Amino acid sequence: MAQTARLGLALMAAAQAQKHVTHNDALLSLDALVQAVVLETDRLSPPAVPQEGDAYLIGTSPTGAFAGQSGMLAAYLTGSWRFFQPQTGWLVFAKSRNALMVLSGGSWHVLDDLAQSFANLKSLGIGTSADSTNRLAVKTNAALFVATSATEGGSGDLRVVFNKPLPTGTVSHLFQSNWSGRTELGLTGDDQFHIKVSPDGSSWTEALVCSPANGTVRMDRVLTGRATPRVTACYEAEFSGASKLGIALNDSGAAASTAISFSRSGVLIGSVGLATAGVSFNTTSDYRLKTAIKPLSCAVNRLKQLRALRYEFISQQGHELDGFLAHEVADVVPEAVTGTKDGIDEQGLPVWQQLDQTRLIPLLVAALQEVLIRLETLETH
Repeated sequence: MAQTARLGLALMAAAQAQKHVTHNDALLSLDALVQAVVLETDRLSPPAVPQEGDAYLIGTSPTGAFAGQSGMLAAYLTGSWRFFQPQTGWLVFAKSRNALMVLSGGSWHVLDDLAQSFANLKSLGIGTSADSTNRLAVKTNAALFVATSATEGGSGDLRVVFNKPLPTGTVSHLFQSNWSGRTELGLTGDDQFHIKVSPDGSSWTEALVCSPANGTVRMDRVLTGRATPRVTACYEAEFSGASKLGIALNDSGAAASTAISFSRSGVLIGSVGLATAGVSFNTTSDYRLKTAIKPLSCAVNRLKQLRALRYEFISQQGHELDGFLAHEVADVVPEAVTGTKDGIDEQGLPVWQQLDQTRLIPLLVAALQEVLIRLETLETH
């Protein structure tokens, strides 16, 4: 009897007698296979009292009426068992599992299991469409990653890994505002950890760089508290002197040490040192760094040009101090003064002159020496 290629349905021959037999046989097969439903999978023997239409997927090494029918779909039709050879891609609903199953690779798989074990997907979009660049695309208001606990067979740890094949590549997190980059952190162009920021998505400034070799951290500008960034300040702190310290340095050792060092072009030019019971403020004064050395003369005459004054700061009225006016000192000891008289910045705001009073000490010493010489001369006469 001729049959169809896929389902093996009986075909009627020309001038065939009792065509209804062939026709009904094909209908019975269709009734068993279309929207197929089986009571159990891996059944090894038929039930004692089967009902019309009952169907099973037969397991390995079956017995009884199922003997020799391993892997077949058995259906009880018109009082007898009929067996069908499942084909790749057939879908069957298994009542015992309450699951839809598909035949693939010679085995039956629950569709839910397949959905939970996707592999080698070309792209995946959740709430949006993936593309050739963003092969994984997610559009959501929240995402959650939870570690599998030890009681669930896991370790209790959770690690998300981002890997690049070469040190010169980039593996990073990019944060955008209206699709324009604002912050990027990761290994960008090398194996150091970078944090970069941008006001427009095109010009970027490195805020932090951390070396994997020794853990050193480079920050080109640091602001703390409510500090307002200045044009030239690399570190600026806002603090309340009544409740906290601006900078606190503590040396737990007993020996003298350097708390802060100052360098220019890599050459040490000064420091703040911690002695066992005090602080020293040091500036470079080694003779090997100096030339055109000569005595300081006419010190008394220059000293007399300095006006020692009593005054109050506008911000601290009622509190008198001893001191000088910076622009007057600049005429006598210019190296003691920073800035120019009545200076302003690009915004028209005042740039206050500053005075390093330690620069006056050499003039005071020289003037005192001149006076002592005069006194000694008078005493000898």
